[in-house]
Amino acid sequence: MPQPIRTFGRIIARHWPALIAWYLGGEAVHQLLLQLAGFVGGHTTLGGLLLLPLAVAAKLVAYVAMYLTVRRSLPHVARPEADGHREFAAAILVSILPFFAFYSAWGMLNTDLYEFFNIATSIAIYDANFDAEQLGDRGGLVSVGVLPIAVLVIALAARLVFSKYSSRLPSWTLALAAYAEVLWTFMLFTLAVQWWGGTRQWLDGTVGMGWLQGIGDWFALHIAPIAVLWEGMLWLVGVFAAVLLVPAAWLAVAGVIYGTTFSSAPAPVERGLAALRGTAATLSRTLLQRFESLWAAVAVVWRGGPVIFGAAVLAYALWAFAERLGTQGLLRLVGGHETWFWSAFLPLFTVAVAAIAEPLRVAIVATVYDTVIARPEAGLDSRETVQSADAGGSLLDGESGHLAELAGNVEVEGADGILRNEEDRKDLVGE
Repeated sequence: MPQPIRTFGRIIARHWPALIAWYLGGEAVHQLLLQLAGFVGGHTTLGGLLLLPLAVAAKLVAYVAMYLTVRRSLPHVARPEADGHREFAAAILVSILPFFAFYSAWGMLNTDLYEFFNIATSIAIYDANFDAEQLGDRGGLVSVGVLPIAVLVIALAARLVFSKYSSRLPSWTLALAAYAEVLWTFMLFTLAVQWWGGTRQWLDGTVGMGWLQGIGDWFALHIAPIAVLWEGMLWLVGVFAAVLLVPAAWLAVAGVIYGTTFSSAPAPVERGLAALRGTAATLSRTLLQRFESLWAAVAVVWRGGPVIFGAAVLAYALWAFAERLGTQGLLRLVGGHETWFWSAFLPLFTVAVAAIAEPLRVAIVATVYDTVIARPEAGLDSRETVQSADAGGSLLDGESGHLAELAGNVEVEGADGILRNEEDRKDLVGE
């Protein structure tokens, strides 16, 4: 039996209940925090904005826990000598940027903002006796303005302070440092989403866009083959995004969680950073190190080779088809009901399907990652993301610590399977 299939089966056999529990726990906390943020936002938008990032962070924590849970069943991924809260917290910290980027790019951040706005607005309008002029700083309306920018700047400044003085601060401030990291990242992508939405509305209203739309309408009416070709191209772009980019993004997230390394920043960037001094240098280094880990994780995709990535795309496409088929089958089994019924129970049905589908997705992505790491020609490594005890920095600060390489934990795959550390371990899946 091929090693990837054995790895996939081992993950499902050993970790299925834990994966379901982590997913359901993350989803429950996400919904609770989203409702709480909406309730607070109905009385003060600022208070709601300070709580809303925690709802997204709940999903991040759940996914990090799921990938770390299955790591012990990945034969080629380096593992720390002792798992614990240090390693878990460090993995969460380095995963914030790529996870929030993925979360916003695929519209999930917009969905949370929309639900937050609906909850907050309904509460604020009721409290204001349905008089919009009495809303004030209530209602949860988030737009590009002074409030979100101020929150972003203050959170980033606080994060830099925690980073610089981490050795002098008590250990409980680590939670505040992590919250500041989540808050400024959340506000950055929220502003980007709002800015992009405003830009699209502006472009749609310009004369040039109207002229282009008029040309498209003319071709659709008079030259049908060109219109069909254009629609086909748009369809191919959508398929490309769904089939190729989504599994690639999940592989990048997994690479960040597992600490993929292969190179540092380019030499010109390092020289530019060396020329900076003071706060500018600290800020540039903080931001660059977030993108360094993401760039290293992206290498998992293109260094895996076309065969491995093609197999990953095929497996992910089959998973997506089965997930959609399962959702449709469950809805047909339930049958037709009134609108109030679907408003109340549709989220429960979708979560029930996802509780089965998400562990499968984690198993697929983790298996592909392990297969890529096993290729010597890929030149990649998976390292411990927790700082050594003598690093002198925060447990949550990747920039102030050192990555400790784990020697001797990467097994070699021979013709008969895994050698060295794996030869005596009993495989739950079987030979």
